[in-house]
Formats: sequence, C-alpha cells, structure tokens
Amino acid sequence: MRVTTRATTGSTTARWAARCTGLGLATALAVTLGAGPASAQPGPPSASGEQPVEVPGNPTFTTLPASITPFDCDRTVKVEPVSAGSYGDDDEVTISNVGADNTFDFDISDDFAAIGVIVKGGPNANLYDYRPTGIQADQDLHAPLNTSSSPPNDFYGLSHADFCLVEDGADT
Repeated sequence: MRVTTRATTGSTTARWAARCTGLGLATALAVTLGAGPASAQPGPPSASGEQPVEVPGNPTFTTLPASITPFDCDRTVKVEPVSAGSYGDDDEVTISNVGADNTFDFDISDDFAAIGVIVKGGPNANLYDYRPTGIQADQDLHAPLNTSSSPPNDFYGLSHADFCLVEDGADT
C-alpha cells in the first residue's frame, strides 16, 4: 500500500500567500459564474405601475418562452407600425400619444380588456402582463432600453405591439 503525503510549504508567509491566491481564484470564479449574462434592461414601469419583462427576440403570445405562463387570449390585435389610431376587427384597441421618446398610450373598448401587451423594439421585446385582472387603459408603454444609445438608456424605436384581449368580464 502506498501512502502519499501532502507537500508542505516551509514558510508561514508562503502558506498564507498560497491560501490567499486560492481564495482569490475561487472568488473570481464564483463572481464570473454568478453574474451570468448581462441583466435584462426592460426599463421603468408603465403609468399603471406594470413592470415590463424583457423577452428575447420577436415573441408573440403563442411563442413566449416556456418560463412565462401561457396567455389565454380571446382575441389578439397586432399594431404595426405603432402609430396613433384604432386597430382590430372592431377597433378594440386605440393607440394615442405616440411620443418622440418611443412611448405610447392605449385604450381598449368596453367589450374587452388587455391581459397582456408585447412591445417590440430593437433585438428584444417588453411584455406587460396585466393578469389576472386585465386593464382597459395604460400609458407610457415602451420597448426595452437601448443601453448603447446616445444619450444612454433611450428606449429602442417602436416596431410593433401585440395585444392579448379577453372579453370584459372573462378575467376582470
């Protein structure tokens, strides 16, 4: 049977230097692995206080990531490009106050409520989740932040918005 022994370091200073180096490497590894990818930059909440969640790519209510509980829409309305006006088969969605700062407001007709809104801009989109109660109007919706813009942290330009509607009373 072979017995191995641990190499010893002769001086106390060398032992402490080795320990500190090991601790430093372990800390650097933990910080690197813990940080993961850059954090999402959805930006501030809407006027109603709904905090958007940044969703990668060009999602729709049928292609949202599995980590997001599926939406059960009675009707969806896509507004492309985002500009003032009324949209949908029965003009259920009215967009207003489309600003130079790339924000907009919406109103939903009395027959429906929005339980979700996806606002696409740049490489990703923001999801405003109004479940379970739904909402008929909100202000200051926007796409994610463009952290590399000048000045920094402008919102990406508005590409399109998707509304998930339920009949008023179904979830409100």
